[in-house]
Amino acid sequence: MMAGLAYMTGPAGRPLRAGSSVNDIMGGMFAVIGILAALEERHRTGSGRYVKSALYENCAFLSAQHIAQYCVTGEDPPPMPVRRGAWGIYDIFETADAQQLFVGVVSDTQWGPFCDEFGLAAERADTSLATNRQRFDARDRLIPTVAAVMRKFTKAELVARCEKLGIPFAPIVRPVELLDDPHLNASNGLVEVTAPDGKRVRIPGLPVSFDGERLPVRHNAPGVGADSRSVLAEIGYAPAEIDRLVANGTLIDGAASGRAE
Repeated sequence: MMAGLAYMTGPAGRPLRAGSSVNDIMGGMFAVIGILAALEERHRTGSGRYVKSALYENCAFLSAQHIAQYCVTGEDPPPMPVRRGAWGIYDIFETADAQQLFVGVVSDTQWGPFCDEFGLAAERADTSLATNRQRFDARDRLIPTVAAVMRKFTKAELVARCEKLGIPFAPIVRPVELLDDPHLNASNGLVEVTAPDGKRVRIPGLPVSFDGERLPVRHNAPGVGADSRSVLAEIGYAPAEIDRLVANGTLIDGAASGRAE
């Protein structure tokens, strides 16, 4: 809210949280990047660095492109849902079967085949729509026309036609639908872990691979307190001191209780 991201995410006058915990995720990513850079410096110089990654500054960094746009143009950028993009057609359209599909016509070479495929002969012949810049300037009249055509086809029909044309398109997918995503399953992008209650679940793994191999699961998610004793022992606590902390309720020993609280 304080760093501009909510303002840019929601419609005008309705700031919204981003649809993912991007600040927490990217704050951790920048911490790792900083740590790796410090380790590399230690390899070269023998000295490391004290690394900090701050959530507020991270969120401000996510707003940097909009700040830069203001500095260059002098115009305060509007929120993403109402801002004007760079292309004449780059929108989400309703389909005949009450679904949605994103379609983008991002080059002049795509415009003609797109018109031919969807029966937009008048629009193709219209010289005022010949270039992307002209189509961008004419969005107020062009998009309703294209939207009306899109609504004549089911999502599957539109996907097949866009695939044939080679133009950008994408269905609007709910996160749970990714469990059946053919690409994620073929690329081992989903990993199976055991939850603290014993249930086996699949979740997206880290999106990196080494020599074509995705990273395997190292540890399952622990229950509350499952690693309390091992963590304190690793940082120097004596067994008797750990027992005292468990006895007085300061420390949860989840491994002993067998509970995932």
